[in-house]
Amino acid sequence: MFGACLMGNAQLVADCVKAMRDVVSIPVTVKTRIGIDDQDSYEFLCDFINTVSGNGECEMFIIHARKAWLSGLSPKENREIPPLDYPRVYQLKRDFPHLTMSINGGIKSLEEAKAHLQHMDGVMVGREAYQNPGILAAVDREIFGSSIPMPIRWR
Repeated sequence: MFGACLMGNAQLVADCVKAMRDVVSIPVTVKTRIGIDDQDSYEFLCDFINTVSGNGECEMFIIHARKAWLSGLSPKENREIPPLDYPRVYQLKRDFPHLTMSINGGIKSLEEAKAHLQHMDGVMVGREAYQNPGILAAVDREIFGSSIPMPIRWR
């Protein structure tokens, strides 16, 4: 069992996180969707986060702002067809302020990333980073305030 289907078994995810934390000294993060198939209520999402974060086992989550259809859509279609729901992810962060949460899904510019950072602890850029690697050239300057010049080839 791997991927989005794990969201259907929050206790298994929590057990996996605990097993990893028992043997590493770095933070363990969980990347998840906002739901799977017809299990896409906000209550389902909150129950998943509560179970996986229980007893401080996981304190860092990356939330992909669309649900996954486990049957009926291909992985490629799952990256494009289910609609993005950024407000749901923002609400999740408000309801779990003690957890570190980053948002993921459909982010195509640093301007979008900065807008998400008004609500979230972090932003994960996925496909855009390898389809348009130049987006990463300005991250240090635009997001972190670095004064180091951008490489000439990305200007």
